[in-house]
Amino acid sequence: MSEPVASQNWHDAIRFVIDRSLPDPDFAVVNFHQSRSSESMYVNLLAQGRLYQLRYAFHDHDDHNPQLRSFNLQSYPHDRLLIKDTKKFLRNSHGGSELTYFHFAALTLVEKLTQENPSPVLLQNDTFILHGQVAADHLQAELDFLLKHQLLLCRFKTGEIFLSQSGQKLLDFYWDVADSHIDEQVWDENPRIASQRRLLELLA
Repeated sequence: MSEPVASQNWHDAIRFVIDRSLPDPDFAVVNFHQSRSSESMYVNLLAQGRLYQLRYAFHDHDDHNPQLRSFNLQSYPHDRLLIKDTKKFLRNSHGGSELTYFHFAALTLVEKLTQENPSPVLLQNDTFILHGQVAADHLQAELDFLLKHQLLLCRFKTGEIFLSQSGQKLLDFYWDVADSHIDEQVWDENPRIASQRRLLELLA
C-alpha cells in the first residue's frame, strides 16, 4: 500500500499506518479515539512504561499537549512516508511520557469519585477543587499532568473533571506498566483496589 491518506477512508488508513509502524512487539495499542469536534484521530501507545501519544489530522491546530506528536495528513503524499515518520518517533527512547505510580493513583481516584453525580472534582481558575476544597499540591500536579495529556476531560460549563476514554483505557494497562518497575514495591499495590481514603493519602 502506497497511497494518499484520503479523507473518506482515513480512519482505516491510520490503523494500517500504526500496524506497520510499531518498532517491536513491546508496543501495545491502548486505544484509538476520534475527536468529535475536529477531523482528528488520536492514538495512544504503550511501551516500557512510556505513553506515546499521536494525532493524525487534516490541520495543525494546537492541542496544548506537550508530548503529543501530531501528523498533518495533508503533508504526506502517500502513507509510506507517514509510516516512516511514525516509526521514527516511536523509536526515540526519550519520546512519549514516562508513567508513574501516582499517575495511576490519580486516574483511579477520579474514576472512583466521578461515579458520584455531579463530579466532586472541579477545575476553577486553573486550580483543582475536591469536595469544595483546594486539592493538595501533589494531587494538583498529577491531575494537571493527566489533563494536559488528555487522560482527563473538563466539562466546559461546570468545570467538572472526568476520565477521558483514553484515561479509562489506560487504567486497564496498569500491570503492563508495573512490569516496567519491578524494583519499586509501590507498584505491588494496584490503586484500583485501594479505598478513596488510601488514594488521597498517597496523593497528599
